[in-house]
Amino acid sequence: MTSKLVVFTVFASLSAFASFAQEAEDPFKDVIETRHGLMLQMASDLGALGAIAKGTTAYDQATATKAASNIAAIASVISMAQFPAGSEVEKSADSFALPDIWAKQDDFLAKIADLNDAAAMMQTAAAKNGDAIKASMAQLGGACSACHKAYRQPES
Repeated sequence: MTSKLVVFTVFASLSAFASFAQEAEDPFKDVIETRHGLMLQMASDLGALGAIAKGTTAYDQATATKAASNIAAIASVISMAQFPAGSEVEKSADSFALPDIWAKQDDFLAKIADLNDAAAMMQTAAAKNGDAIKASMAQLGGACSACHKAYRQPES
């Protein structure tokens, strides 16, 4: 029985150490999870607005304005703080950020500004009707796409 307890204790200690070592190896884990969460929320709200724009969901002002407000709020907090140097793909687990973010930081920040402009336009459109959302969707989708094409590694 004692040998089983020793084996269990050693195994538990090694497992805890391995888990600790893995976390210590990737200091950007939390920031990457945060930016993934921001992007997933934005994608969810874009989906709601896209369904209205396509006509697959009826226009509802409360739903549309909430989704557009969420997108604008998320866009307003995206900055280099969510993209610290060293948190790029192949250097940090679960990252899709390409190194050009830091090499072309001015362009990256300009794309974030474009996203903020498009999000503000969508807020205005969302308060009007489905046709206004449809008209605004191209600019918002284009802002997202422009940044992702330049600065995000596609998922495989």
